[in-house]
Amino acid sequence: MIFNKLLTDPKNVLQRVFDSIEKQEQQLITYLNQHCFNIYYENDVYRKVLDKKFIVYQADVGVFLALKFLLKEKLKRIDATEMNKLILDKLIKKNIPLVFVGGDFDDKFVQEESSKRGINLVKYQNGFFNEDQTENVINNLNESNSQVFIIGMGVPKQEIFAAKLAQVHGQGTFICVGNFLEFYLGTKKRTHSIFRETGFEWLFRLITEPARLWKRYLIGIPLFIYRIFKIKSQDEILELQK
Repeated sequence: MIFNKLLTDPKNVLQRVFDSIEKQEQQLITYLNQHCFNIYYENDVYRKVLDKKFIVYQADVGVFLALKFLLKEKLKRIDATEMNKLILDKLIKKNIPLVFVGGDFDDKFVQEESSKRGINLVKYQNGFFNEDQTENVINNLNESNSQVFIIGMGVPKQEIFAAKLAQVHGQGTFICVGNFLEFYLGTKKRTHSIFRETGFEWLFRLITEPARLWKRYLIGIPLFIYRIFKIKSQDEILELQK
């Protein structure tokens, strides 16, 4: 089960990212939140990709509490957006060439915003392309010769795409970031820090985007809780059978 392999300390996530860059080794990195786990539970392709190819870190209050409940360990809760900002800030400081994949931005806008922030951006690829365009997109990105790819296309599309890109590109660091690029470039605002720190950012997102997110939260959260209790009961049965 994926809970046994999750990174739970931001320092470890940063170390994995920059060790792979320094050693020029291939590394695929992503996050796991409540919504991701529900997809992981149901989607065989996504589950196999995460289990076999990715370093994964826990990234919201739901998974944080689930880990404490299942593993009974002391943990640090990781905010995925803040984690990605830490990574990007360090990439900027080191002037490492980057490729952005994701969002629906105008190329000129991305280049201008990247220049303002000191990002060494060598290529931007809009994330809204069709499945039959994937091979061409990967070939175009492969020509960039970049070492680091920031990929924000939503789960599970971004992880499946990152795995395909990594297979073609070879060495490199591939970081899946969800909608982080929208937050970072300022086209979408996050809620107040009080909501983020108390674990209620999902409520703000539900209120602001009800048509898109009602199923993810109103159905997804109870389903996630049920599945965590189911895993716990199965683990306890296995312990009794030993």
